[in-house]
Amino acid sequence: MTDRGSTANTVQRKPQHNQRLKALLEQAAQDIEAARSEDQLVAVIERVKAFDGPLVYHFVWSKALMIVPCVIAGLMSLIHIAIASPSISEEFLLTIWFPCGVIALCGFMYMSGKNGRIRKLSERLYIRNLLLDNRLRELGAELPALQQRLLTDFFELRRGNHSRQLKAGYEGYYQGHTHAFTYRFYHLHYVDRRTETYTDSKGNRKTRTVDTHFDRYGIVMPFQFVSQMAILSTRVDGLKGVSYQPSSNRFNRQFKVLAGTEMIAARFLKPTIVLACEEAASRFKALNLECNAQASLCMSFGNGEWIASARQKYDFKTPDAFIAEVKEHTVLPELHAALDFIHTLMVYSDSNFQKAGE
Repeated sequence: MTDRGSTANTVQRKPQHNQRLKALLEQAAQDIEAARSEDQLVAVIERVKAFDGPLVYHFVWSKALMIVPCVIAGLMSLIHIAIASPSISEEFLLTIWFPCGVIALCGFMYMSGKNGRIRKLSERLYIRNLLLDNRLRELGAELPALQQRLLTDFFELRRGNHSRQLKAGYEGYYQGHTHAFTYRFYHLHYVDRRTETYTDSKGNRKTRTVDTHFDRYGIVMPFQFVSQMAILSTRVDGLKGVSYQPSSNRFNRQFKVLAGTEMIAARFLKPTIVLACEEAASRFKALNLECNAQASLCMSFGNGEWIASARQKYDFKTPDAFIAEVKEHTVLPELHAALDFIHTLMVYSDSNFQKAGE
């Protein structure tokens, strides 16, 4: 005869909803970071879609912990009004309602943050797919070494009298009609600090420290066509050289040229390159080109938040639409325009290049 008690003990309890959801999301996060193809990212969405239950955490006890203190505070307020005074003093509010409000706010923030991670995970998947579509690889642990090397190689990266940091970096590959190259795209955040005087409300003169934050973006890569030359639309401290002006007034209004010698600048700034720079200046804010002595190029500008500002339409809540969105090939047009511009500089600087009719 079978013992019912022992039989019941052999039956494993089904994991609770929150435990299953946590395990799903942790595995999904690992798979997103490990993905090397669009199909692998789609497989993550498919697994999330197959989850048996809503994609939100259940907070029964958390809600109870938020509600119970408020109910108790409400009852105490009614008792206080009925017995002690028809009005509630500030002291009573501070000792009773304020702690309850803090508990409720903390609980709300905890629940919002917990469920907000699900949305952030879908955003991370979208970014990973965007990088794959544009043949970009994130430089995570490599960023500090890259920053140190760029600080050594380019004056452009030495911005910020208080602090500077590479917030993001990516490695990519560009294949043009004539040239192909590997490049790195970076996001630099830097802070300039200054001390200023001001007059307070009582007419007293005081000093304060003001930090101003800036962001610059850039592409760095080998560039064998010219060295020791800079084309600047905004100032870069430390850069020195011989000034040069081509015949284009439009170019001279937009840029200042510094080079090791006047001949270096004259040879590089052919009319076709001057025109390409003029057109690029209308697309890239505060455009600078720095070609160092090691035959490397740094193209920098102020409007490069292309990856962070990419617009995602769907997420895990609409899995089929999200899959369709991921399967679409999404390009970063501004990044490709910058790479096309660099390719144009290469083509017109190439000694083997001959224009039709020459």
